[in-house]
Amino acid sequence: MTGTVIVRYRAGVVGETQRQVHLCTPDDSGTTPDEWRTHCGIGIPAEQAEVSDLPAGMPCLPCLMRSPDLQEAATESAATIDSPARND
Repeated sequence: MTGTVIVRYRAGVVGETQRQVHLCTPDDSGTTPDEWRTHCGIGIPAEQAEVSDLPAGMPCLPCLMRSPDLQEAATESAATIDSPARND
């Protein structure tokens, strides 16, 4: 498994409000980890995790903010923004 994957707690493990969709970038070993370490820093045990390649559910904002892909895109976008001159 390579790239960023979507991880959240399985239904019934925690309440629905705690089933946020987290982002995780596993190592390149190709094995399923015992614990999914998310971008926001929590660890979800593999036996309690629901894993997907596609988002499905309420996203975890701290995970999104720490996503390397998002940070790279934001940096590239900021460099191309042409701000109008301010007339103060």
